[in-house]
Amino acid sequence: MKVGILTFHRATNYGTALQAFATEKGIKKLGVDTEIIDYRPEYIERTLKVRKLRNAKSIKEILSIVVNAVLYPGMAKRKAESFKRFFSLMEVSKKVCLTTDEVAELAREYDAVLSGSDQLFNRNITGDDMTYFLPFEHRRKLSFASSFGERSLSKERIGEIAPFFSDFDSLSVREKTALDILLNIKAENPNAKEATSVLDPTFLLTKDDWDKYASESLKLPKDGYILTYYMIETELLCKITNELQKRTGLKVVNIKPSKKQVILHQGKNLAFAGPAEFLACYKNASYVVTNSFHGTAFAINYGIPFFTSTLPVSMAGEVNSRLSDICELFDISHRWIDSEGKLRSTDFTKPFEKETQKILRNLREHSFEYLKDALEI
Repeated sequence: MKVGILTFHRATNYGTALQAFATEKGIKKLGVDTEIIDYRPEYIERTLKVRKLRNAKSIKEILSIVVNAVLYPGMAKRKAESFKRFFSLMEVSKKVCLTTDEVAELAREYDAVLSGSDQLFNRNITGDDMTYFLPFEHRRKLSFASSFGERSLSKERIGEIAPFFSDFDSLSVREKTALDILLNIKAENPNAKEATSVLDPTFLLTKDDWDKYASESLKLPKDGYILTYYMIETELLCKITNELQKRTGLKVVNIKPSKKQVILHQGKNLAFAGPAEFLACYKNASYVVTNSFHGTAFAINYGIPFFTSTLPVSMAGEVNSRLSDICELFDISHRWIDSEGKLRSTDFTKPFEKETQKILRNLREHSFEYLKDALEI
């Protein structure tokens, strides 16, 4: 059997790159010949481009480029190169596809086509691109751990996408909200397949698996450190980090450092970090403070005591719900800090929960069982 994976796999985003990598390597664990279909839509490809002043389209963008050049000199190019090196570790189709028709043509070479994971079904990312719904004839269509990126969909959107799900042989998503959406779709279209929820594919690989791909050249504090991964820096996140540093005396290492962290020299700032550096940071971290879904997921996978907090209202909704959902799934909701009151009552000295690792093992097994059934192994 040969499986073609259709996913976001070329973007300067840690979660995007790592989930694509894990999906391919995870399925290979089952002894299946697998590769990623090298589909390159423009809205993903542009994330790899280093912004240039000559291409700026507004005063605001010009100012942003200039400020970033001053604060992070040469970092954008270095980071993009780090990501490209990591992309080379994935097994990808020799043919590059730029359109849905080209994907459909290449798909004939596979016994099964798997769409997933990441927010492939999120219209805010893909626009009118329906490729990830596999809108073409194929003998076996599968979905694995995909996400809509929204709590609910309009009736118009459900009517638009529901027919595609009738053609899937097996359906799975990674979030409770996404599962609820598919249940609503099935209510509208009884021919749609029953869906199940599975883990984010980054959990298919264990800590030991990930360690093999961690950078060995990155210099980090040898006596432990607090790792921060802020999608957007918030006052509450800063207070969590400061309180943790005050109690432990540990140094701080920042993936995706904010402008404030750079200007005030708040810890070791890794604006250049690619996925290999990301993994090295988790490999040796003592604590993690984050408001990122994958920042939280890797802390759980590595068994690192962590504290997850809310994103601003402008990025909230589904993003915040998936953060609270993952904490609830692993029975560690006390590590979800969404208010000053919760911060004051938090026990920062509590070690990582052993029961969580048992839950992870069981959910990982369930996710692999889904893949076995879907691929008829």
